Amino acid sequence: MPTRAGPGRTVLLAMLLCLSLVLTASAACPGTKLEVQPSSVTIDNAGSGALTPGMGVVMSVRVDFPDKENTTYPETSQLELTSGLDNPYWTWNIVRNGVKKDETEERKSRVILNGDVLSWPANTTESLDIHLYGTAPAVMEPKRLSVLRILDVAGTSCNDPVYQYSAYVINTTISRERIGNLTAELARLRTDAAAKNRTGTSTALVMEKIDTAQQNLNTANTTPVFEFVSVGLALDRADSAIADGRRLLEDVPAPESVIPQQKGTAGQKDLPGTPQQTPASPDSVPVLTGVVACIGAAGILRWRERR
Repeated sequence: MPTRAGPGRTVLLAMLLCLSLVLTASAACPGTKLEVQPSSVTIDNAGSGALTPGMGVVMSVRVDFPDKENTTYPETSQLELTSGLDNPYWTWNIVRNGVKKDETEERKSRVILNGDVLSWPANTTESLDIHLYGTAPAVMEPKRLSVLRILDVAGTSCNDPVYQYSAYVINTTISRERIGNLTAELARLRTDAAAKNRTGTSTALVMEKIDTAQQNLNTANTTPVFEFVSVGLALDRADSAIADGRRLLEDVPAPESVIPQQKGTAGQKDLPGTPQQTPASPDSVPVLTGVVACIGAAGILRWRERR
């Protein structure tokens, strides 16, 4: 039995997907003056708007530090880099006045950059170039994943990130399995409708539902898998049409059966000149038997007298 996703849930996923593709490019925390410009962000495999399990992701982000403060970054603060990708691999370079420093690398989901590494005297143009590599994790159903998150931990309770990129990870296998299950259900309904139609029963309304289900299955098959919301809506419509068709088929009345004519003389008209046969009455059998017995006994007595 396939898992049925309600249309309300599918619409909710569509809304969440739209929200997840909005990049947080400015800081909302009052304690940070770091900036990430949209032009300084590159994301591979982001054109589809969603990821699939095992898909490789490559991201580059540049964080700009203020140059009009006492220092580029407080020594007591720290930057936190996190990713929900599998096997994340980070590299970063500090760039001061156009000079790129040595590259640092980490292989973990959470990386901490201490403030004393990032702090530099005022009137210095400083930026941090971050590169992230990883793969999308396995999921059973669409899941919103925080691909990359940069948080300025400045000793405050504010958790709004300096920058965050999120995307949905979808398991295309689930959609393919559901398409296969609904296709099989539709084939069974089509066969049952044809069988009932051969008995003389009208299945016109059922066939309309079958056509609707087939159209939506065709839509799901031809829609790119990354548009999982559209695929889900089409499958929901196909599922509903199949269920309606099954109910209509069960409610269709069977055609009136013809009552076969009973054998015998009842209800038959006699043809002219046809001899009539009257069956012997069961009551006459004992009488006939008694007469025959008396005649036999009389014959025996006469035979003895002659002797």
